[in-house]
Amino acid sequence: MSLVAKRFLHHAHTYTQHAIVQHKMALTLTRILQTHRPKLQNIFEFGCGVGNYTNLLAYLYPHAHFVCNDINDYTQYCNKEFLCFDMEHIDEILSSRTFDLITANAAIQWLNQQKCLQTLPKFLRKNGFLLFSSFGVQNFWQIKQLCGVGLQYLSLETYQEILSQNFEIMHLSSFQHTLCFETPLEVFRHLHYSGVNSLQKGFFLSKELLCAYEKTFSNTLTYDCIFVCAKRKDTILHKHHHIT
Repeated sequence: MSLVAKRFLHHAHTYTQHAIVQHKMALTLTRILQTHRPKLQNIFEFGCGVGNYTNLLAYLYPHAHFVCNDINDYTQYCNKEFLCFDMEHIDEILSSRTFDLITANAAIQWLNQQKCLQTLPKFLRKNGFLLFSSFGVQNFWQIKQLCGVGLQYLSLETYQEILSQNFEIMHLSSFQHTLCFETPLEVFRHLHYSGVNSLQKGFFLSKELLCAYEKTFSNTLTYDCIFVCAKRKDTILHKHHHIT
């Protein structure tokens, strides 16, 4: 199991309390979906975690069949069909299954996004929807600037370039949400308890670093949220094009 997966599993019981921004993102996704009002019978959600976003979707589509996935076993949180696997192996696990909607909230950034987005169309039915949220290049910019670590996020332009091969883009937007904390230590506790800690194993949180964070950023942390809704084209490309 990867370090990232272990972190999320370890903090499953604290995720809902601390993942404030992810909850807002989930609500935004449902609002975007409602503007298009697709008829959905089969839904695949990857990176479902403890199921907060799943529950919102199930409220909108109570009669749809859900297949929920995560790299960790969250069966105890999920009353839907649950498949525990790494999305790298989606071809083997899902095989010939197809869906009306493939969706994920704040999860795709942990994957090889280009590979994932070029693989998913084959699992969508004709006119099927892809709906997901992720994070942009300015996500946690304070952490990256001070600590020099962080994930490699994609820009809106890159998402557009990748998706335009196999999708008609219906919605593409971003917004920034900045959280304010009482102390710099609370910033890092927030990252820790929400499972989104992208700091490397063995990272040392020194008193000097905490003081520098407070002095430079006044204990703020910025999320750069991205939202995508796209409809599968009738003809899809199976050849992978590398985006630089």
